[in-house]
Amino acid sequence: MSLVLNQESAEPLEMSIFAQTILRIAMEEGDFISEQTMKELEEMVQPALLPGKYSAASPGRVEITQEQLESVKTVCDVVKGLVDAGSFISDKLGKYLGPIGTVAGVVKDIIDFFKEEEEDPVMKELGELKKQLTALSQKMTAQFDDLKSFIVEQNFYDRYTTVMSTLFMYMLDTMNERSKKSVTLFAEVYNESKPQKLVYEMLSKLEQESTNPLKWAMKGDNLQSKATFKKWKGILEGVLTEALFLEVYASGLLPDVDSYGVNKILEKIARYQELCKEWDAYYLTTPNYWPAGVEKLVNDVQENKSLDSKDDKVDAVWKGIESIHTNSKFYAVCLPNAHIWRYYKQFDSQAIVSDREGFVIIVYRSAGKPVRDREWLKNYMSTEMKLTREVEGWQWNHWSIVRTHLQQNKVDKNGKFFGTFYLVVAQKKDFIAVRYSDIDGWEYGPGFFTFDSQLLAHDGLTRSFFPMFYLLGD
Repeated sequence: MSLVLNQESAEPLEMSIFAQTILRIAMEEGDFISEQTMKELEEMVQPALLPGKYSAASPGRVEITQEQLESVKTVCDVVKGLVDAGSFISDKLGKYLGPIGTVAGVVKDIIDFFKEEEEDPVMKELGELKKQLTALSQKMTAQFDDLKSFIVEQNFYDRYTTVMSTLFMYMLDTMNERSKKSVTLFAEVYNESKPQKLVYEMLSKLEQESTNPLKWAMKGDNLQSKATFKKWKGILEGVLTEALFLEVYASGLLPDVDSYGVNKILEKIARYQELCKEWDAYYLTTPNYWPAGVEKLVNDVQENKSLDSKDDKVDAVWKGIESIHTNSKFYAVCLPNAHIWRYYKQFDSQAIVSDREGFVIIVYRSAGKPVRDREWLKNYMSTEMKLTREVEGWQWNHWSIVRTHLQQNKVDKNGKFFGTFYLVVAQKKDFIAVRYSDIDGWEYGPGFFTFDSQLLAHDGLTRSFFPMFYLLGD
């Protein structure tokens, strides 16, 4: 089968049987899955290793093979890694769906044909696997509690966490008890609440903003942080991947369950990854945190009495800014408010300015579309603003001349000329703390700043030089 995925090319792209199956399901469901996401799914799952229907033992075969034992050990090692990570993770589990199916088949063989021996290595490995899966289930339960706090509908929580946790416990019973009764009970719970159905319902909720826990969590985060996005992306992925684990196990254990459900869940996991890319792009480019979220950050820093220096304060602000899940670029500046400083904003939300508790904190956010070329700003400031002059006859207090030079109307004129945010401080580098976003090929942040300028203050007879700090947004 060949399907055209790239609209810019008339050449059809050859796809694997696995890709054809997943995309056929996606077409039936009306789910958009990009070529890149499909490629990532194939790399994650490795279709050649997907479980087929397990070939059960027969009365003529009297022992578990070494290959089957190794499969149990492999799954045990993988689950240990998931326990360390604290969750089901699809890209860690995806390559081992075949061995998971084998584990279920081994359990079935033991129940149907073999007499257990206490020292049998398979029994030991199954015991260890059950122990690790129990530990993983406990960590997932803690994540489910987080999920519950962001779900409006109690039924939503019950369907996606309680039900799956219950099915997971019955699955563990099949490994622990290895009896036909445990398999029967697992089958009953599975048929009442199939993982595939739960996953479909969950994806339907995630497509809607009003029932999407990740979006609710991001709304509740003033800074729209990377940590919040990563946490909830992981929690939701964990629930989906746990469902995949259960479906694969059921397909290996229960004779009337085939790979249909596994493929359906894999398609929805691919759709989930596609949604995550959409959410990621949205938060990277939508500044919901600005200005209110950063204003709260700045106010909290200003009120924190333990932060008693310009560097302490600017570092605390910068730590918060760096936590934001965004592509925006920033400046953060802090200085004691006793110094002479002025600023100009093109529009009110261009920068946050806070003068409290003896310190000035300024945060500038680049709009992303530069008004002035950064090289032009650098060249202009390095020539025209390298040395400026202010003459005020008979004014022996030269700091007063500095204040005259930095009258607000003069600063406004300069700012309007530059067409962007403009900050000037009459003080040397030791009194000003600056932090800025990294920009490839540019060492001055989203604009330009310099400590190398001077003001010549002249009273008609004598003169003084004052250091000047300038910062311009782009």
